[in-house]
Amino acid sequence: MHLKMSTFVSWLSMGLFLLSMASGLIVVFAYHPSLAYDSVQKMRFIIPYGDFFRALHYFSSEAFTLMLLLHIGFEVAKKKIKISNTSWNYSILGFFLVVVLMFTGFVLKGDQSASAATDVAFNLMKNTPILSHLVPLFQDESVYYYKFFIWHVIFLPLVLSLAIYKHVSTLTVKIEYFTIAIGLSIAGYLLFVMPPDIALTQKVDTLKGPWFFWGAENLLRVNFSSLAVNLILLIPFGLLMALPHIGYKKSIKTLIVAWVLGYFAMSLIW
Repeated sequence: MHLKMSTFVSWLSMGLFLLSMASGLIVVFAYHPSLAYDSVQKMRFIIPYGDFFRALHYFSSEAFTLMLLLHIGFEVAKKKIKISNTSWNYSILGFFLVVVLMFTGFVLKGDQSASAATDVAFNLMKNTPILSHLVPLFQDESVYYYKFFIWHVIFLPLVLSLAIYKHVSTLTVKIEYFTIAIGLSIAGYLLFVMPPDIALTQKVDTLKGPWFFWGAENLLRVNFSSLAVNLILLIPFGLLMALPHIGYKKSIKTLIVAWVLGYFAMSLIW
């Protein structure tokens, strides 16, 4: 049963990934980084089916992220990790790239919450040794969202596709899994609401970044340093990367579970 569920999640993840890429290709033709917020609003209210394809891209990406977490959880729960060390390394690299992709996608909507999340991310990078040198790769003074746009639509998808291919040796999926991916994403569109777009002139009491960034935001609220927050964010990737390579696997798995529970609790404090 565990094996069947693990296989189902793996192939559904691939279907959701391909759907996210396909819907993103449609959305990108309506988006202009120099007019980020206005582009998103035109998709919502003016361009025919623009809101649907934007929602399809959003919910397929969210579902892909959740399925990827579930897939990694199934692998970690196994008594023995039977995949090769190289394949495992590419899977964790892909996990990291998905998080960055999700963040850049959140930023590209160009509203107040996106701007606030970007400012927090830049401050985390600027106040951390080594990471401070990476700021110019994302920050563009003339067109604020231009470099995020390039990363989100070109570089990150290409590297993620390579990582997935190296992990499973294919970028194709059976039609039934792709169909399920479409169904899940449409269900998300019908049953749930995307995070609201907060106009740049609208007065709000609080602003939140993407859900996986809440823990980092709350750590900063209780005066953790930027370096400490970045190290905490990197802990799960380091533990997962080390898991198949060294002994004490049970201890590492315990640390991974403890981190997940701790970060989840920190995310819900406010």
